[in-house]
Amino acid sequence: MTTTAPRGSHSPTSGESQHHQHILQENGPAKGLITGINHLVLFTRDMDEGVRFYRDLLGLRVVRTVRFTTSADGLRTAANHSSGGAVESESEPSAIAVTMTVRQVFFEMGNGELFSLYEAPHVAEKPAAPVSSVLWPSVKSELCSQPVEPQKMDHLSFDVPKHADLVWFRKHLLAHGVAVSEISERRGVNNTHRFISSFYFFDPSGNPLEIASFDASDAAWQSYDFSDWFMDEEPVPALLDDSPEDVQPLAPHWVHPSAE
Repeated sequence: MTTTAPRGSHSPTSGESQHHQHILQENGPAKGLITGINHLVLFTRDMDEGVRFYRDLLGLRVVRTVRFTTSADGLRTAANHSSGGAVESESEPSAIAVTMTVRQVFFEMGNGELFSLYEAPHVAEKPAAPVSSVLWPSVKSELCSQPVEPQKMDHLSFDVPKHADLVWFRKHLLAHGVAVSEISERRGVNNTHRFISSFYFFDPSGNPLEIASFDASDAAWQSYDFSDWFMDEEPVPALLDDSPEDVQPLAPHWVHPSAE
């Protein structure tokens, strides 16, 4: 049986519980309105190479292609933006504006969420490595540079439904010459904590990627103690604001989808 550590308690010794049960998990009038990711964007040095990787190897469907200049005029006329600064001529250039011509390709994932690539001149030959770079294959030094400071986005993880799909994808990438890590399982105190299973690799432009699975169909999730996920012994104040002392941890939406 797990125990709840009091707020502000000491760091646990081996065998002690690390979780907080009194985390305020949902709050505010927008609760539940966001249902997923609409799209994510990464840079590629070579769009032809990127399309062959994401469409042919990872199996994503191409749904939109466009080329435009990143100025207000380019966004309005070529990318067909119809609001914000793009609808008006710029009286004076923004101090942070970067004007370049980019290709963009949108790919659809199986659940309707989109992933997109920009191809642009002068994309870094070696993008910054992810913070937890030890998780990626040893070829990372050939593809990435040491980060000088944290980036806008550390890495991108794609989801597959089942652990068996994860195993299949790893073998699939290896068979096509892509260096991949071993499969990583998230465990915790006494090996009871579980989260996602995943492995790590790079795309041809050095973008750090991951394929992961919750294996949502696993019946073990139905009786799992999700308070085991609250392991930070010093959570920020926002996580503890107005949190009822007797609150039960909320399961992720994918565990009980019919009840949402």
